[in-house]
Amino acid sequence: MAALISVHHHPAGFLEGRAQPGSGRHGEIIASFLQSDVQGDLETAGAFLAELAAAERGEEPQPGGAGNAFSIAISPTGAVIRNAVIEGARPEHYSLAELRTALETWVAAIERARDPP
Repeated sequence: MAALISVHHHPAGFLEGRAQPGSGRHGEIIASFLQSDVQGDLETAGAFLAELAAAERGEEPQPGGAGNAFSIAISPTGAVIRNAVIEGARPEHYSLAELRTALETWVAAIERARDPP
């Protein structure tokens, strides 16, 4: 699965998500979601990965939640991310594999930022 995002450590100290070239709005939404709602928090990322694993096993979805700027709902059929700040924002749908790849990419960036070379 090709990554939709890349992650950079911004000079101001935060993780910056960027859509991969060619991923368009699909990459932009998930990059913005990770940057604003997960940030550098491994616990939050882990909670999303656990919810994702439950969905991959076919378990009933947890009630969706809203973070700083986005809402997300994860179910066995995929994930839906919507900007919760912009009224009438169109939801963006992701496969579970796309969400897993993005979350794992983000977690790796958090771990790199915590353990500099």
